[in-house]
Formats: sequence, structure tokens, C-alpha cells
Amino acid sequence: METPESQTPENTPSSPLDAARQAIAQADAIAQKDRNAHAEAVKGFDHALELLADPAVEASDAKHHLLGWAEMGKANALANSDTTEGVEKAIAGYQVALKHFEAIQEKSPSHKADIAAVWGNIGHTQSRVPQKEALEQATNCFRQSIVLLDELPWKENIRYRHQLAATWLNLGNVYARQSNPQKPEQRTIDAYEKSLEVIDDLPTEEASIGALVAGVRSSLGRALMWSSDKSNLDLAISSFEETIRVIGGIKDKSDPRLGIEIASAHANRANLLSRVPPSSESVQQTIQSCEFALKIAGPNEKTHLVAAEISLSARRSYCHAFGMLIAAQKPEAQQEIHDKASDLLEDGLKLVKHWESKGAQGLRPSAQHLFHLGCAFYCTQQPHFLPEFIKENLDAEKPDATMRQSAQKTVEEALNRIQKSDAADSEVATALNATLEKLKSLA
Repeated sequence: METPESQTPENTPSSPLDAARQAIAQADAIAQKDRNAHAEAVKGFDHALELLADPAVEASDAKHHLLGWAEMGKANALANSDTTEGVEKAIAGYQVALKHFEAIQEKSPSHKADIAAVWGNIGHTQSRVPQKEALEQATNCFRQSIVLLDELPWKENIRYRHQLAATWLNLGNVYARQSNPQKPEQRTIDAYEKSLEVIDDLPTEEASIGALVAGVRSSLGRALMWSSDKSNLDLAISSFEETIRVIGGIKDKSDPRLGIEIASAHANRANLLSRVPPSSESVQQTIQSCEFALKIAGPNEKTHLVAAEISLSARRSYCHAFGMLIAAQKPEAQQEIHDKASDLLEDGLKLVKHWESKGAQGLRPSAQHLFHLGCAFYCTQQPHFLPEFIKENLDAEKPDATMRQSAQKTVEEALNRIQKSDAADSEVATALNATLEKLKSLA
């Protein structure tokens, strides 16, 4: 989120305004360092507001600016709480901040940029509310912010330029959420391209610029990656590849968010490559991107949900690539590939269980996909292990309906394969028949 432009306060405040300015800067530093420290940041902004409420502090443009800054910072911190109450209070706080900024008599371009920032932050906060009306309100806020920024000399000011590009990015993200993923709207693409156009000639090796460009490219890729149009899929792949290239060229990569962004780009690139007509080159590229994504996300997959989502996506694509490779390999190589795929799948299913035990939502489709891939691998490569895989990963007390259906269909296929191989009376067939009866009883 955007924060108002400010000057660094002196160590020893010489006036109530300086004291408030220092309190705001300290609270903002807390919020910027750790978004989970929102309660501590709110206290800091409240302290600044108390200082400014002192009757001895006379009304002035400087006071209104600081009041707007404090209210805006407090609203940012409240929004970071990720609670319904926090979001509602944040939106109300932004409205108060707007009143203070609007009350400034002699508005400089910087003050106008602050007003645009508040509108952008309202839009960003509204966009997190999963309701159609909230998304419409978010688009209106972003448009209002863009109108204000367009009136400023943004081509000559890096702050305004960055802010305008980020607002176009946010507008594109909301448009993407309002679109059918299989038929992305042109306005979504236009918003992302407008964002890139605003900062087109700025040096991407600078961390702030490179991160923004990478974010736009990655968002464009995500908006197009489920399209039914091949040209959109090609653009999505190139967008993720450009994200990877830009982040690779950034001089200072100390921001951990860059690691997440490039890992996500690799995972999404792999996802797309695993869905196009396979070639030797595309399969190898898929595997390389999966390995990179897992290397970055793997160490944090049990502590950060975003890392877990990236890891699960990479595991799925990795196994798809293995499925394309395995038939053309020698038996010993097939066994090696199968063992690797089995580890990826089973560790992925354990990861979903880990997060669901902590109350995480939205990972069930990943579990269903990994389970389906696991059943398919064991069916074709090691059918004698299929009953054990199903037993370990399908909850017999509360079976996932999609997973149960997938398991039943795969066991029936495995039995059909065995019968055709004249091994119908084998121990494997007996175990599979028992598993099939169990699955039917769970329906």
C-alpha cells in the first residue's frame, strides 16, 4: 500500500508537530518491517493522533497533512490484520484521512499524490472483500486515483510515476478477478500494459522498479494462464519468463518477496508448459522451473502459506512432466522417475494435511489433483502399492468425494490391466478387489 510522502524527523522534536511527525514515522517503520505487528503500529499512530489533538497545536496545512498521514498509516495497519473488522475500520479510517488531506488549503503536487494514494489504498482494501459490489467499488477507487495522478507531472517525478504504474497494476488485478479465467477481458490486458507503459524506460535493475515490473508481468501471466486462446497462453508463458529475467537482473535482491515472486513465476511457467503439446525441450524446461520453484519455496512451505501453494503447484507440474518422460525410458530409469514422483506426490499430500490441520483454506483442489496423479502412477507402474497409497491418503472416516471417485476409477482400471495380463488370481488382484469394495462402501 502507498504511504504519504514525508520528511525524516529530527531525533529531538522541537515542536508538537515534529513530535507527531516522529511518532508517525516510527509507527510506519514498525508496519513496514512486519505486517503482523499491526496492533503495535496502530498504537503508534494513535499516539501521533493524540499529540495532534492537543489544543496547543493550531490548525494549519501542516497539521492537516500529519493528521491525514496518521489516519492513513493507521488504516494501513488495520487492513494488515486480515480480519473483517480490521478491513471495515481501515476503510473508515481512509475516509477520515481523505477529509484531512482535502482540508489542506495550499495543496502541493505531493499533497495531491497523497490523496491519490488514499483512494488507491481504499481500492486495495475493498478488493480483498470477496463480494461483487466491493470489487466494483475497488475499480472506482483505482480509477479515481489514476485521474488524480494523471494530473500531476508524473513523467518528471519517480514517486508519482511508480504510484501511477502500481495503481494501473491494481486495477488490472481487479479486472482479472471480475473476468472469466478462460476468457480474460481485453481491459485486463490493457491495464497491465498501461502500467508497463508508465515505467517503460526506467532501470529495472533498481529494486523498486524491477519488483514492480516483475509484479506486472507476473500478474498478466496469471490473468491469462487459464485462457482457452493459444495466443493468450503464449503471452502468459512469455510474461512469466520476463518476470524471471527482470528479477534476475535486480542488483539488490535482499527483499524476500522477490524470492517468492520468482518462485511463483517458475511454478506458473511450469504449469503452462506441462499443458502444451509436449516436446523434449518443453518437458525439460518444465522440470527445470519446478526444481527452481521447489528450491526457493520448499524451505518455507510449512511456515508460509504462499510458499506452500507455490510448492504444491510445482509438484503437480513436475509429476506431469515425469508422466510424459516415463514411457520413453529404460526400465531402470522408469523406476527412478517413479520413485521421485512418488516422493513429490506423497510429500505434497502431507503438506496439504499440515496446512488444513492449521485451518488453511483453498488447498483441497491441490490434494485432489496430487491424489489423482498418485493413483495414476501406481496404477501403471506399481499396482501392488496402489491399495496402500489409497489407504494412507484417503480419509476413511470423512472421505473426500472427488478423491474417492478417482481412487475407485483407478482401482477398476488396475484390475482390468491385471485381468488382461492373466494375473487375475494374484495377491495383487485380491488386494485391489478388497480396496474396490471398501471404496464402494464409502460412497
